[in-house]
Amino acid sequence: MNSYNNIKGEIKENIILLFKDINNIVYKFNNKSSWNLKSENKNSNCILTPWYITGISDGEGSFQITIQDIKGKGKTGYKPFLEFKITQKNHSINLLHEIKKFFGCGRINIDNSKTGTMKFVITNNDDLINKVIPHFDNYTLKTSKYLNYLDFKSAVIMMSEKKHYSIEGINNLREVKSNMNKFRLFQDKFYYCWSKNITIEPEWVQGFIDGEGSFQCEMNFSNEKKIYPIINFSLQIKQSNYDVAILYAIKNFFNCGYLKPKYDIVNMTMALNAVRNTTALWIRNFEIICNFIDLYPLYTIKRLDYLDWKQLINLKKVNAHLNKEGLDLMKKNKNEHE
Repeated sequence: MNSYNNIKGEIKENIILLFKDINNIVYKFNNKSSWNLKSENKNSNCILTPWYITGISDGEGSFQITIQDIKGKGKTGYKPFLEFKITQKNHSINLLHEIKKFFGCGRINIDNSKTGTMKFVITNNDDLINKVIPHFDNYTLKTSKYLNYLDFKSAVIMMSEKKHYSIEGINNLREVKSNMNKFRLFQDKFYYCWSKNITIEPEWVQGFIDGEGSFQCEMNFSNEKKIYPIINFSLQIKQSNYDVAILYAIKNFFNCGYLKPKYDIVNMTMALNAVRNTTALWIRNFEIICNFIDLYPLYTIKRLDYLDWKQLINLKKVNAHLNKEGLDLMKKNKNEHE
């Protein structure tokens, strides 16, 4: 009997330690300010492929034209600036340094000090002509951002031909700028995405998830009669409704998932007037996602999200959540961070 009680005591102690581990993981998953980001987010094996660069650019990149009034100075009184940039929060600045190495040019600046956002940026026209344009001509953007790129490219060519030294050239740049980014019509972006057969490469998906993906762990306690929750794990990728076609392409790439909210995604009017202006792709087949990301790793802080998410999955696989003591810890953590 004593031997039995000793074994029972050891098992109970191991279970308590296991659920302390669960509590730490869930806490980190919801409270990233507690992480030692500087040491944990180093990526010595960061290997950026051209398609990864396009994927992260489709998610976090932008093409900008700015025309500054220089109060009558120069030949026209105006000075245009062209900018290609990729943004990341401070904790993922290492990735920006790797992107800078990839292009062999550009610089890293503060993008928004209030939100702690940094940017890798290229503004030199020779670098835009010789580095940026060849890259995106060969490794094409998949989202409607490609339309902004085409306009940006035309502006780069205009400036390389010195056309901005005339008022006519400045006005032409203004015309190009007036149709880009937030000024571009919803229907133009929507119909562009559906007008082509979108084929996507694994490295593009890798970069796009690094930019736009998030790892979700849902605990459903809605049924009060059940002692233990239903736990679901999913990868979520959101896009504006005009880019819903790219979510459909990613769904086909993984051959699983569903789009939410539900509407006729090929109907422009329904997309424009949907209950939300963004659509989310939810993929709950975590085995497929884990197999993919283990093969195509992430390089932003999302790598840490993924590792904790995967550890929670492994704990659920061994039914670690089916214990009242561990469940109480998880409920407590859930309530504290809602």
